[in-house]
Amino acid sequence: MLHRFYILSILLFSNAFVFSQENDSLKPQKWAFAATGEYGGIIPTNESLNFYRHKAFSGYNIQFLKQTDGSRDWEKLFNYPQIGFGVFALDFLKGKDMGSPYGFYGIYNAKINQWNRLKWMYGINFGISFNSNYFDFDRQYYNISVGSKTNMYIGLSTGLHYELDEHFDVGLNLKFNHLSNGATKIPNKGLNMAAGQLSLTYYPERIKPIETDTVYKPAEKNNTLEFSVFGGRKDSFYQGENRFDLKYYEGYEYNVFGADALYMHQYSDKSAYGLGVGITYDGEYNHTSYVQDSTLYEKKRFSNDRMLLSIIPTYRLMIGKLYVNIGAGVYPFKKTRQYDKDILFQKIGLQYQITDRLFASFGINAYNFHIANYLEWKLGYTISKKKNRK
Repeated sequence: MLHRFYILSILLFSNAFVFSQENDSLKPQKWAFAATGEYGGIIPTNESLNFYRHKAFSGYNIQFLKQTDGSRDWEKLFNYPQIGFGVFALDFLKGKDMGSPYGFYGIYNAKINQWNRLKWMYGINFGISFNSNYFDFDRQYYNISVGSKTNMYIGLSTGLHYELDEHFDVGLNLKFNHLSNGATKIPNKGLNMAAGQLSLTYYPERIKPIETDTVYKPAEKNNTLEFSVFGGRKDSFYQGENRFDLKYYEGYEYNVFGADALYMHQYSDKSAYGLGVGITYDGEYNHTSYVQDSTLYEKKRFSNDRMLLSIIPTYRLMIGKLYVNIGAGVYPFKKTRQYDKDILFQKIGLQYQITDRLFASFGINAYNFHIANYLEWKLGYTISKKKNRK
């Protein structure tokens, strides 16, 4: 596994080096490079991990960071963050049956405060991982943390970084890692890890914020009406009578799709809030399963398929063309039965403005605030965009 990580790191570093050489005449040089190592343990957040003995792991990262200088308004608003991409590898040491995950991710690092050469930073990583060992009844591997080899990767960190000299920083961080497939394959309890992390960052040139005598003028705020269509797919397992006659987590996969409209009121340069309404077709909701002669069958639950009406208040954090949407909603007319998902749900998604009107989004639909229901892919258009007069 580590040799794959090294090969991928070398390829990415070579491309970044060639790019920087080709653009050497473009000053200042905004790219920086970081290497990190971490050591920690698995957090036992589900029953299969409670008695798992080999919880220790180590992790390795190579990161390529672009410094911002305030040339765009959002860079000033968010305290000149670093953005970029990285590759990682996890080694579970004595717990080799957990697999050897590796992958790549996007990076957002920002400064909370600074005292002379000492900086307090936080970081957010979001990407994809490969090569996890997943639940497999036939292989007698019963770890229910992940259900697939390929998973989402989320990394959160915060810590202190010290500027050694003109080119190098050394850092000490607290790190949290999460692997999950968003219920595309069940079981999917999620694998959570906490660690201490050491980092070394190299700056070919430290970028200083652009100094200007221009008085800052807040950007125009807008009220928008957005329409979008979305789709996803989820895995479901049977929980009813005679379930012990089946293999663990035996069930069916279902499609989810729909459309929604969202009205948003922007009240600051960073934030907006609003209300959305939508309709959703949920294949799981429209089917029911039963066991007969130790075999699982499914049938239509209703004579005609039913759509679910949803209402979802939403908060939006605006980072340039990238928006973070967070909402908590309800299916007011959903008729629930035993083992059904609740009528309350939550969403968090990343939305990117392709143009001033066209956007794409990727996010998670969840329930009980921590259980993924499905991954949601969305494409939308801003129908109305009017200046907020307040």
